[in-house]
This record gives sequence, C-alpha cells and structure tokens, in this order.
Amino acid sequence: MMELFESLATPVIWILALLVLGLILAGRLPKKKRYRLGRYAFLLGLCLLFLLSSKPVSELLIYSLEREYPLPSDEVLSTIDVVVILGGGVNLRGGYPICSELSGPAYSRLVNGVRVFKQSGAETLALSGGGLEESEAEVMKALAMELGVPENRIIVETRSQNTMENGAKLAKLISSTTTQNIGLVTSALHMPRSVRVFRKQFPDDIIIPVPVNHLYSTNWGELRSYIPSSRRLEESTNAIHEWIGMVWYAIRY
Repeated sequence: MMELFESLATPVIWILALLVLGLILAGRLPKKKRYRLGRYAFLLGLCLLFLLSSKPVSELLIYSLEREYPLPSDEVLSTIDVVVILGGGVNLRGGYPICSELSGPAYSRLVNGVRVFKQSGAETLALSGGGLEESEAEVMKALAMELGVPENRIIVETRSQNTMENGAKLAKLISSTTTQNIGLVTSALHMPRSVRVFRKQFPDDIIIPVPVNHLYSTNWGELRSYIPSSRRLEESTNAIHEWIGMVWYAIRY
C-alpha cells in the first residue's frame, strides 16, 4: 500500500491525470461547461509541466530543503563519534554492470562520508540500506574498504527500505549508554527528513547533519533556464517527494 502511495505521489502522475482529464472532458462538446472545465484542466497540466521542468522553479524547490542545514565546521566534525551514511540507490550486477555499483547520489554520500569519517577521527562507520538481492549497505561497505576504512570499524544495516527504517534499525545497532555525537551523511535534499527521523530515533544522542551532493546553484537568470528540461523535472519531483515524505512521516509516526 505504501509503495502504491509513493508511486502516485509524484508530479508526473498529477500532470498526466490533468491532461487525460482535460482531453476526456473537452471531448464532450454538447455541454459547454464541461468543455471549459476540460480545457482548464488540460492547460493546468501543461502549466504544471512547464513550471516544474524549468530551472528557476526546480532550484527554488531544491533551495527550500538544502538551505536548512549548512556544512558543519571542522571543529564540529572533530567531535563526531559515529558516522552514519544512508543509502541512495544501487545498480545490481547482472546485465551490463559486471558488479554491483552505487548510483550517483549514493556514490557521493559514500565517498564524502568516508572523507568525513577519516577527517573526524570517529570510531565507527555505520552504513544503512537494504535490498532484495544485495543490500546497498554491503555494496557501500566494499567501496569503503577500498577507500581505506578497516572492516572492523564498519557496521552494516542491511534490512531497511526507507528513511524511517534506516533510523529505527540503526538505533538497535549503534545505541549506547552514553551520549554520542552522530554525524549523519546524506544528500542535502534528503537531509531535513533524515534529521527529523534520527532525532526521533536517537533522542539521547546529538545528531550532526553532514549534507553532501548539493544540487542548488544561483546561476539561473539566463533565458535558457526557462526552457523545459527532463533533468529539472526530475529534480522538482525529488524535492516534492521529500516534502510529501516529511508530511507523511509527521502524520504516520
């Protein structure tokens, strides 16, 4: 049920629904009121598609999330006891990939997270992310070890399927009787939802947000920024997904 809700909670579905509704209603010419309603629905779908595919709108949506947590200072990073890196997607081996590899966001999280781990002097690196065939956490662990992290300092959580489960299942693995400073590494777009989850799951610890994989840029005043782009539609969709996720978590949990 949750998977169906997530599939429907996306702008592409809303746009298609408006366009189809507009065509259906506008096709029934005998009733002028229904025809006008169909025309408005179709135009609304087109406007929504144009706006969410333009750079200014996508950048504003991204900024609304990424601005909340700036990068911590070196002094703050030096206080971290545990670095947690959240999974962000993996391409499993089979077909073209000869071995399982992290997606773009996941790769950025892992590489930057390992850098923070080494810089901070933290004792433990915790990797979180499940999967049906091979877990994201195991794929991240293999790369982390290649980057020089000793295996005995890595903890993997391999069963979570979403952000809420990341926090809940990690709480059982890295909980402590003393207060810990937990460095939370994930994409800047994903950070607001993640911080809310981890502060709920680790009420006695200090969560230090370490955002990576930033998308926002201020260079969007050019004319070509208003030309629709599939990349901008994807970024807008991801930002809206995060806002919907925060509202859903607030209601459900």
